[in-house]
Amino acid sequence: MEEKIGVLLLNLGGPERLKDVQPFLYNLFADPDIIRLPGLFKLLQRPLAKLISVLRAPKSKEGYAAIGGGSPLRKITGEQANALRMALKAMNVNVSVYVGMRYWYPFTEEAIEQIKLDRIKKLVVLPLYPQFSISTTGSSIRVLQHIFREDVYLSRLPVSAILSWYQRQGYICSMADLIKEELERFEKARRG
Repeated sequence: MEEKIGVLLLNLGGPERLKDVQPFLYNLFADPDIIRLPGLFKLLQRPLAKLISVLRAPKSKEGYAAIGGGSPLRKITGEQANALRMALKAMNVNVSVYVGMRYWYPFTEEAIEQIKLDRIKKLVVLPLYPQFSISTTGSSIRVLQHIFREDVYLSRLPVSAILSWYQRQGYICSMADLIKEELERFEKARRG
């Protein structure tokens, strides 16, 4: 029987509709890895997150309205998950790929529940942030560690996490190619 392998892609998440902006911002600012409050001030984390999210929502809604009314991150991450699954399948590696967002749907917790239902036997975790930062990869991994500590099945699951990949040659070449394309556009615009 083939071993069930899972790949969990982690990302920030984003509001899909304008009405999601304020609750998304609340989730973001309620994270102690985003706003670090010392000692007893930690008790103010959620009220402060509520205040900031309410105050910032109108301006943030303008930004999201300008790009179509919501964040494209869920769609893009879903497309990346499918492309990764297909690329691994082409290498004869059969995996299930899951998407977990830190601050909006599908939340990491939801992806983990599906991983459990699918009875995955090995899991590779890939945060989609190239370099490690406490407020991105760190926060996402912290949530996973908490979930895994509290669950008997998950605590025994072999897990490998790719915490950063900014130094990978393929990534660097891809960025260089993108920059070269943009520089060529400048040159064409200057000539044309």
